[in-house]
Amino acid sequence: MISPGATTVNQNTRIRRERRLPLAGEVVVSLGQQVTPVQVVARASQQRGYTIVPAAELLGVSPEKLSEYLLVEEGAAIQKKRPLLHRRSLFGGQRINSPINGVLYQVTNGRLILQQTPDLLELRAMMPGVVRSFLGNRGVVIETQGALIEAQWSSGRDGYGRLKVVAEQRESALGPEHIGADVRGAVLVAGHLPALDVLELAEENSVRGVIIGSAPAAFIAEFYRFRFPVLVTEGFGNIPMSSPIFKLLQQHDGHEATLLGNDGSAWDKPEIIIPIHESDPVAVTPPRPEELSSGQLVRIWRSPHAGKVGKIVTLHKWSQTTKVGFRLPGAEVALQDGQVIFVPYANLDMIR
Repeated sequence: MISPGATTVNQNTRIRRERRLPLAGEVVVSLGQQVTPVQVVARASQQRGYTIVPAAELLGVSPEKLSEYLLVEEGAAIQKKRPLLHRRSLFGGQRINSPINGVLYQVTNGRLILQQTPDLLELRAMMPGVVRSFLGNRGVVIETQGALIEAQWSSGRDGYGRLKVVAEQRESALGPEHIGADVRGAVLVAGHLPALDVLELAEENSVRGVIIGSAPAAFIAEFYRFRFPVLVTEGFGNIPMSSPIFKLLQQHDGHEATLLGNDGSAWDKPEIIIPIHESDPVAVTPPRPEELSSGQLVRIWRSPHAGKVGKIVTLHKWSQTTKVGFRLPGAEVALQDGQVIFVPYANLDMIR
């Protein structure tokens, strides 16, 4: 059994995805309901903790006398910058204002314990579709029809916007010249990212996402600071976007797309979902291959052919000698330019 890694690049298929809150909450849609990408499907309140104010010490009074200066009662709602205590004097007195919005939870030992207003977490559908099932009080499963592409890495954020393929070729770089007035609300697609300042310019112009074939590994930590998702389809270095992915994104230039970031699971790849109208015909999707076979479309991971795509010609049962002298199991692969090369199985990725 020869089972290398695999990447989905599917033109038209049925897609079901979970949308899940990080904690228990309330589902606010119904089974069978049509939802839009921006529609809230579930929400939850998240406590933000407590703030302690050493009120007696700040006023210079004993803890026992603190109640004489309180302007609010325990359990009362409080607003940021509004007074909690006032100690009058001949010179106007002294006030202590609330540092937060919330509730005066307790007065004890001369201290005020303030409970901050909970954050309201709203979970959006992120893609158009139909609610097929509930995940208890944590979220929903949404079904849609469309193209599906798996990426290799993402900055972890989700996003939704109009695809704008700015690269003329799959190896073309994303540059400042691509950031104009027409990129607002767009998801930009290019082959390579050579500089971070392009992303800063994109953020200033309200871009909703960036899909690139590759980028320098030194950029990884910086990608997390941008408000929009960054998806890398091939890996880090200077690798052109693979031709099947680039062609599929070109076909859907101008269409709306959903970007789903990896949730941290080793088996869960970032995804690009491009919804297709129900009136469009659904292509018959052949069963996904679980192991390599003759004619299988594959992508090569390592140099000098990193990012190139070809088809399996021959599967070798026995290890072969590589150009650098190692004996490894592998296959003969016919590249798109007609060249046939030997590639170890460990350096191959099935495209399915």
